[in-house]
Amino acid sequence: MLRRCFAVVALALLAGGCQGPVVRPDPVPVSSPTIAPVGEPVAFHLRLDTGQRLIMRSAGSGACPGLDARVDLGARRAVRLAAYATTCSTDDNGRIGNGSHGVYRTATDVPADRRATATTVQTALGAGIAFSQQYYECTNSCSHYTEPVAVITLDHPADPAFPTLTIISEKRTIDLDQMTAVLREQLAA
Repeated sequence: MLRRCFAVVALALLAGGCQGPVVRPDPVPVSSPTIAPVGEPVAFHLRLDTGQRLIMRSAGSGACPGLDARVDLGARRAVRLAAYATTCSTDDNGRIGNGSHGVYRTATDVPADRRATATTVQTALGAGIAFSQQYYECTNSCSHYTEPVAVITLDHPADPAFPTLTIISEKRTIDLDQMTAVLREQLAA
């Protein structure tokens, strides 16, 4: 009986031309090294190694963020790429946690205590700073992470309203040295 009900519902949806949200499947991991283009508002290229993939997400409301992507590095390692318009709010940068990883429109948006421990990193897109920040998530209990973050000032921004690219290893799936290696080896103009 359950199968028959399911079949009737499925046929009704097909016959009615069901208009639901379009769901894009996750990209298949790359089978050999490739260069993936990343478009507006910060146009650049990303070198993907075997088993890695680039997953583009919809831009945030009001261009906050204007670019939102995830690079799956394999073996449960990933980084998030984000670009924020200069008009985005930075009110929560002092309270990193529960989904807020910081809004870094430029390096000056990084709180002073994090800038004091930052190191300079040179990339194909421009110079940046790399630092670690404390992040937490709490529901019934709390988990704490030390996340590596980099804010790169773009040498040639495609859109002047987006002068930087922010890279975060949310919940520290890779450490700061590994992220710096990704920045140096995988970002391309």
